[in-house]
Amino acid sequence: MSSRALRLLARQWLRPYRHLPANVYVQVLCSLINNMGGISKLFLPLYLREHYQLGYSEVGMMMAVYGAGMLTGSLKGGSLSDRFDSRILATLTLAVSGLCLLLLASMMPLALFGPALLLAGLADGAFRPLNQRLALEPCSPRQRPVAQGMLRVAFNLGVAIAGISSGILAAYGYQWVYAANAASTLAAAAWLCWSYLRQPLAPALSPRLPPEADGDGSPWRDRPFLRCMLALVLVTAAFDQMYVTLAIFLREHYQLGPHWVGYLFTLNGLMVVALQIPVSRRILHWGLLRSTQMGVLLTGCSFLWLNLGQGAGWAILMMASLTLGELLVSPCYAQLVMHRSEGRLRGRYLGLYNATWNGRTLFAPALGSSLYGQLGGHALWWLCAAAASVAVLLQHSALRAMLAGAPEPAPLRA
Repeated sequence: MSSRALRLLARQWLRPYRHLPANVYVQVLCSLINNMGGISKLFLPLYLREHYQLGYSEVGMMMAVYGAGMLTGSLKGGSLSDRFDSRILATLTLAVSGLCLLLLASMMPLALFGPALLLAGLADGAFRPLNQRLALEPCSPRQRPVAQGMLRVAFNLGVAIAGISSGILAAYGYQWVYAANAASTLAAAAWLCWSYLRQPLAPALSPRLPPEADGDGSPWRDRPFLRCMLALVLVTAAFDQMYVTLAIFLREHYQLGPHWVGYLFTLNGLMVVALQIPVSRRILHWGLLRSTQMGVLLTGCSFLWLNLGQGAGWAILMMASLTLGELLVSPCYAQLVMHRSEGRLRGRYLGLYNATWNGRTLFAPALGSSLYGQLGGHALWWLCAAAASVAVLLQHSALRAMLAGAPEPAPLRA
């Protein structure tokens, strides 16, 4: 193939990702920088056990403190973006998160560790709805799936890089993982500050409704939206089992070593990086309602592959199916939230959506582990499929109501 043909092919492939609002690229790079420094939260139990000599129940309490901070921060971060400039809030939350990580890296007294961890959770939770709002709000409806896909790819690339760097740094001490994570988070804050100081405030980024305009603009009075969020609770409870009970099942029933868990998560990450943007673009052709329901079913029912046989092939098939569901669920719900919040308190909608997604960490691990212990893995996978089916039925009429009268976005041309 000639160089001219290669240039034309590259130009055609990159066309959908060009001519997006500048804020999309700013937030995509911010997400990459923020996540590539380290995965410090994964090492938190080991850090607490080995440095502070905490018992298992105390470690669980500390993890719950961070989870509660994430949940509260998601709600408050979205709400505050309806009143204040989201760019300033995003920069501040990243700066606070980075400073808290520096404090955690300093091996501070245990009495101060809990408050610093709570503040870090608040800042991390608040940043997520701000990051989505800044990236998606300036986009047209047909651009939003691609922008959301780019955010997801940046996040997963950052996590993949962090997985390697964190493993290396952990060998020298967990405090170095936290220090590297702090450096990347503060660098992301500096990037936002530098980028937005060079841009005038875009009207699309200004709070659109006054603080007192709660009425019909609040998600708490939007029954179709609340039904979709309740369905999302069921979906995320099933999805979270990939982090909790899956490894136990593979060890006990498939006799697969821990390295197979790593292989499966590598497959998940590679599929997200390679397919998220193409799948996000196809959603415009398939339709939002159909894509959302298919993503929910794939997420919950994919675990059923584990009941059909025994061996690594079934586990690979399960992870591939689960990842396809994930590739649909994330951009579909994000687009639904942006569509439903048009002319309403968008920050609160995004805050509630992120709180629903993050809230699974407070109950899904304990619930899944308990059901696994009482009923066994095979029954748990059927319950995950049942939860997805109930979610589909629960949100079907709500999705129709939310999308009624809304013109389908024109497909992006290749």
